[in-house]
Parts: sequence; C-alpha cells; structure tokens
Amino acid sequence: MKKQGILVLIAMSLVACNGKSGQAPAAIAPAAQPATATASTGDVLARVNGENITTDDVKKVSGSKLAQAEMELYDVRKDGIDQIIDDKILSAEATSQNVSKDDLMKKNVNDKIKIEDKDVEKFYNEKKDQMQGKKLDEVKPNIKSYLFREKFQKAYGEYVGGLRKKAKIEMLIKAPKIEVAEGDDNPSMGPKDAPIKIVEFTDYQCPFCGRARPAINQVMEAYKGKVRYTLRDFPLSFHQDAVKAHEAAHCAGEQGKYWDMNHKLFAAQQAIKVDDLKKYAGEIKLNQKKFDECLDSGKFTGKVNANQAYGETVGVSGTPAFFINGRMLSGARPFENFKSIIDDELRSAE
Repeated sequence: MKKQGILVLIAMSLVACNGKSGQAPAAIAPAAQPATATASTGDVLARVNGENITTDDVKKVSGSKLAQAEMELYDVRKDGIDQIIDDKILSAEATSQNVSKDDLMKKNVNDKIKIEDKDVEKFYNEKKDQMQGKKLDEVKPNIKSYLFREKFQKAYGEYVGGLRKKAKIEMLIKAPKIEVAEGDDNPSMGPKDAPIKIVEFTDYQCPFCGRARPAINQVMEAYKGKVRYTLRDFPLSFHQDAVKAHEAAHCAGEQGKYWDMNHKLFAAQQAIKVDDLKKYAGEIKLNQKKFDECLDSGKFTGKVNANQAYGETVGVSGTPAFFINGRMLSGARPFENFKSIIDDELRSAE
C-alpha cells in the first residue's frame, strides 16, 4: 500500500534536477525471465533503405529512457509478485489455523491498530500549516484515514514479514542492473569490499541533491561497514556555478578535506560563487594559497567534465542519480527507498 498525503498528493516527479538526455547506458541485465517480445542486444528492429536499425542503435539515442523503463517494468513485476506471495502465505496460514483469511487479518493486523483522538489532534497541530486553514473537525476524518493507513502498513509489514521468514520463497526475478564504476580517485566512504556499492552522480547547485543528504547519511549509519559510497560529479549545464563548486570540492580533497567542503557546499547551495568557495576554504582551515591556486587554475576541470561524460554513458540525465549495486534510483528519495533495494541486495548475496 502506498502512503498518501492528507489533502494533497505530492507529485513524485518533483524529486530531481533534470538535464539533457543521456547517451547509451552500459549493458543492462534482463529484468526477469525474458518475454518472447523482448529484443536482445543487436536485434534488428527496423530497416531504412536496406540499412538495419538495431537495439544498440536505439540505446545510443534513448539510453536513459530505456534504463528508466527497464527499472519501472521490474518494479511493476516485483510489486505483482510480492502481492501474490503475500496472498498465498496468508491463505496458507489461515488454512493452518482453520479460519478465513479475513479473520486472520482482523486478528493479527486490523485489531492491533488504534487511532485515538489525541493522536489525531497531535498530528493536526504538527501539520497545521499544511491544512489550508481548515479546522480540526473539518479534516479529522481524513487524518484518521491517513493514520490508519500508516499504522496498517506497519502492522501488515511486521505480520506478513514474520510469515515470509517461515515460508520457503524462491525469488527468481532479477533487477535490471547497469555496470557503473567508482572511477579513479573519486571520493568514497566505506570499505572497498562492502557488499553494497552506491555510486551517486550529483550537482552541488541542484536543490534535490541537497535534499538527498539526510537519506544518504541514514544509509551510511544504518548499514555501517556494509556500504561503499562514491560521489561522482554531474554539474548540469544550466547551473552556472556548479562546475567551480565541484572543482572546489576536489581542491579541498587535495588537502584531505573533500567531505568538509562537500558539507559546506550542500549547506549553502545558493552561495557558491568563486568568492564564496574561497571563503569556505578558510572556514574549514585549508591552506588558502594552495586552494586558491588550485581553484583558479582549473586543475580539476577535466576531472569534473570526465565524470559528467561518464554519467551520460550510463544513462544519467538528471540529479541526483544513484546506482545501488548497479540498480538505478533517481531523485531525492526517502531512506525507505534505499533500504528496500539494499535489503534485497543483501538477501541476494546470502
């Protein structure tokens, strides 16, 4: 069940800064057991004046769209499989207890959910600025419905999760993956042999990249020692100050303080002119002369451009773009989106 807002459904498309279309992605693994209509690499899809147009040709002009479509198709299939699995294990449990599935759900999920007036009032007071001036009595039914769905999700997940652990489930569907390299000398955190590799393409001037920081911090804390996180540059063409900001981070990295500058830049995305960058260098106690010379010389311009060009080859067209063990996740997503993929990858590695 998807969580929805009280009065307004927030558009999920507003999670990323969008740039130009990407080029061809690297090889993508099949999303599942291949359907007969699915074209394989090199298949001839059309001809013009006797000249073949192949799958590879299409990837060169529609790479990022194809990568996104592969992932969306996988998500739809995976959701459908999960629904069928849940239904089967609930039916089996109901049969073993000699009750109906509805009674089983009522006892173990619905009856455990209690929404009290104090919960509704507390939620209203915390979200009052989002209520469009409506009084508590006007939105009380909507709030109760929202809180019920939220608690139902949690109770359902805990109960069915327990049944899943006891069931013998063999997941054969495979997520589409794109081979994405960390690159030479790009800033990283976490052990090199970590089972989870996250590569992010980011833009220091993109507000959505800034909004993604809490989720990334939570991932690194929740999966300490299990995640290797690498940041690659992807300054979008319409963000005029972004390239120099990325160069500044690398110049700070020369003095062992890449992440200090990274934190400064994301905390002050509206103030990243060259003078601002030099001021931040002083604030994080860099050797000012060395930093200024590095930034003014454009020493890392080539590195930034190379990272961006590489991002385009793997289907990046907007920021932030994450690849979790090669599985693409676009935009400023909540921790739960990362957790779902990471947990799935960890289970697959067992």
